[in-house]
Amino acid sequence: MSPFFFGTNERRIFGIYEPAARGAFGKRAAVLCYPWGSEYIYAHRSIRQLAIKLSAAGFHTLRFDFFGTGDSAGDLADADLAGWEADVESAMEEIKSIAGIGQIALFGVRLGATIAASVAARLSRKVDSLVLWDPIVSGEEYLRQLGVVSQSTPDQIYSIPTAGNALEIQGFPLTIPMMREFYSIELSNLIVPPPTRTLMLVTERLSSHERLIPTSIGQGTGSLEIEFLTDTRPWTESSASAGLVPVGVIQLIVNWLG
Repeated sequence: MSPFFFGTNERRIFGIYEPAARGAFGKRAAVLCYPWGSEYIYAHRSIRQLAIKLSAAGFHTLRFDFFGTGDSAGDLADADLAGWEADVESAMEEIKSIAGIGQIALFGVRLGATIAASVAARLSRKVDSLVLWDPIVSGEEYLRQLGVVSQSTPDQIYSIPTAGNALEIQGFPLTIPMMREFYSIELSNLIVPPPTRTLMLVTERLSSHERLIPTSIGQGTGSLEIEFLTDTRPWTESSASAGLVPVGVIQLIVNWLG
């Protein structure tokens, strides 16, 4: 495990590199994208375990903190989705430079998965495969899950009372501009047709998933597989599952990528 910073002086991104295990078959690379807010804290252990498993399976892996989060530079109040997509691209270039591998597997959890999907849609030739673990499918639905509003529209978001132009969501600031960006998320616009070989894992089935199910048959340049699972959601705070790592799901991901 090698922690380091990459990116630019203005946008220093903290990452952790796990080299492929010696003697492991094949030579591949993967970039792992964390979720946002409190979900980042709770999911951290599981993503670390995924990186270790991928390393043992012959993957060079890089997991990183988006700008304004974790140990990366910047203030979360100054972050935006376009910048976070740029961070994914920077991570892809970094692992390519380290491992000498052209095509990369992208993995993400929740909002990190949706950001990874957006990057894959634009850079499909550079992305070998894409794994989305309970991605944000509908931004409006996501805002409701966060408890921002019960009926959200762009105009209503502007009228939400805030302190310092931001709401506090479980200890993390959510600015009005970021709320509007979240509201605009629509995953079906990114993976229909699938830009590359894609696996979507769903442990919480929502109404927004229904419009993705017909796309599970191969289309375009890639294919989309959707698996509905009953398992621990490591990005949630729960006394029943605190600290648990969903080993079965992690092994499923490793096997599918392998």
